[in-house]
Amino acid sequence: MAPLYDARALGGWAKHLARSPVGDGLPVHSHELTDLYLVRRTWRGKRMALELGRRRLSAFLRRADLVSNGAALQGRLLELVLARGIPVRRSTAVVGLIEEDGRVVGVEVEVDGETSGVVRARQGVLLNAGGFCHDAALRKATGRSPASAEWTAANPGDTGEVLAQARALGAATDNLDAFWWVLTSKNLDGSWPEGTMTPTGRTAPWMHHLDLALPHSILVDQRGERFCNESASYMELGERLYAREQANGLAIPAWTIMDSVHRSRYPWGTALPGTTPTSWLESGYMKRADTIDDLAKTCGIDAAGLAATIDRWNASCATGVDGEYGRGERVFDRIHGDPTVGPNPCMGSVAKPPFYAAPMFPSDVGTAGGLVTDEYARVVREDGATIDGLYATGNTTASIFARSYPGAGASIAASLVFGFVAAKHALGDGASIDALVRGDAA
Repeated sequence: MAPLYDARALGGWAKHLARSPVGDGLPVHSHELTDLYLVRRTWRGKRMALELGRRRLSAFLRRADLVSNGAALQGRLLELVLARGIPVRRSTAVVGLIEEDGRVVGVEVEVDGETSGVVRARQGVLLNAGGFCHDAALRKATGRSPASAEWTAANPGDTGEVLAQARALGAATDNLDAFWWVLTSKNLDGSWPEGTMTPTGRTAPWMHHLDLALPHSILVDQRGERFCNESASYMELGERLYAREQANGLAIPAWTIMDSVHRSRYPWGTALPGTTPTSWLESGYMKRADTIDDLAKTCGIDAAGLAATIDRWNASCATGVDGEYGRGERVFDRIHGDPTVGPNPCMGSVAKPPFYAAPMFPSDVGTAGGLVTDEYARVVREDGATIDGLYATGNTTASIFARSYPGAGASIAASLVFGFVAAKHALGDGASIDALVRGDAA
């Protein structure tokens, strides 16, 4: 966890710091959001809300520019770079990798889309340019279906050009259909609901992982059937969604079904706990009905299937045992539940009208597939040989975790570790780097 960071330390560079439109806009750590979500339910939630207010007041009085999570980590790294006089070139796009005598020796760049130039490298070139979430053509050619670059919540610069340049040199790729999935919601007509637009006018799709883990809601396909543990990791939810879509073609969009207890207690998207904006209902983004049968008809869900699913779900909530998908069995699940609900903090009946529904789509926060690298972060060719002088890390590469999800920050951790490994290897520090990759370095 990166401590809160005062971006004033960056001087004029603070305005260039990438910030999340949600979490990094508040002086709060990601793990603290779980408590904030329960501000109407627990004393911990209320204490967290008071602590957030204290931090914001303190920042206001000190004129501090507090950022958290990813922005806090990036801010400190940028501060270290600037303090060492390392040049940072903004608005400079890499348009080609320069290879001489079989070795990558630099990059060709464009500045502001016009001026071309060359940046040469003595020891090697390290690619850490993200993946291809916004490359609609490559997603269509290699990824799951249906999918859309419009659904992604990844960095706007995640456009895939550097990946394509490495592939042009013969670099091998793997897992190009794997993404760090996070389910989002939007209107069936393609419009985004109120609350998804940032102050700069960019759409920021909601990431519903914490929402879906809370009681009094379930996730169903268009048959009205559940297909996953709704409290599981966001990566797992995306994989389960696509597996169901492949099985019956009726899972995208899926639907989150909620009752009035859920809407009175918990947040959804950027709406505060207990609020459901009128615009959501008027626009048709969120559906509301007095009966499950009417809700199903409004959403185009099989009514009999949904009624049967909810009957089974409500019965299982009484015992706290989800015999179908094990919701709430793992510690991971329960961390994101409501401890005031029993016997299982992740399970609550969908029984009190009116009922609500929102259509769900597979968004993502990055690619989990990309360039194949070896233990020194060297880019590997299709024949297994390495490309001399070329290294890669982060979401530019196929994840070292393949299709599994060890926890939030996995891709950032891999990026930092293998960025370090690549630099040590390129500089020729053989003894210490060999110890590091073996795992026995001090």
